Amino acid sequence: MKKILVISIALFMASGLANAQNLSLVYEGNPIPANQEFTINGPANGNEMIVEVEVTNETFLPMDVLVKKVENFVIEGSVNTFCWAGQCYPPFIYVSPNFTTIPAGGTSGVGEFSGHYNPNSMPGQSSISYVFFNNDNPNDSVMVTFLFTAIYTGLDLNKENEVAISEPYPNPANDFVKFDYNLNQEFSGQIKIYSLVGSLVKEIKITDQSGTIEMSTDKLQEGFYFYVFSSSNKELKTGRFIVSH
Repeated sequence: MKKILVISIALFMASGLANAQNLSLVYEGNPIPANQEFTINGPANGNEMIVEVEVTNETFLPMDVLVKKVENFVIEGSVNTFCWAGQCYPPFIYVSPNFTTIPAGGTSGVGEFSGHYNPNSMPGQSSISYVFFNNDNPNDSVMVTFLFTAIYTGLDLNKENEVAISEPYPNPANDFVKFDYNLNQEFSGQIKIYSLVGSLVKEIKITDQSGTIEMSTDKLQEGFYFYVFSSSNKELKTGRFIVSH
């Protein structure tokens, strides 16, 4: 009976060690729990967003660590890449071909891993996870997720052509949202409305030199929406508004 008990305890301890989390992460100088999620905001028409994560080997032996990129959801037209083990990989690489050896109790160097997201002027939110795992035991892993949110920050009015476009109102909107404009020139253009995930919700053609655009929002789901006021493929004003019923 004692032998069976000893064997059971030994198996239990071995199982616990096998399933122990031997990797941990540091983001912006702070240790983070496994499966943590962060939101990164940036302009849709700006530079790429970059995140850097450090990886710690919690064991008493050196560990060869690989990285896997998981695109949970990405905005069409955006581009994302990552760098690891001294090399940056193209967008179609999802698992790093090379590993970084992290010494026992050590942490990967600052900048050893970086995730890159370029919205390419496409507004919306992309969700990308990065999984760091032991090359000898892929189940020994830790993950972090970043929500890259690209928003239009609003361009200055085109003063050269004396274009005047109001902010959307009311904001938050319930049944409708309005834009006042005065273009002081012959003009044909459009205003496009996008959802948070970058889907085109509505496109309104504009042919009058001045006036008020009113768009119904009563059938839109609550949340953030982006607008782009443009002429001849040139953005005149961009921004966002909220729908709240």
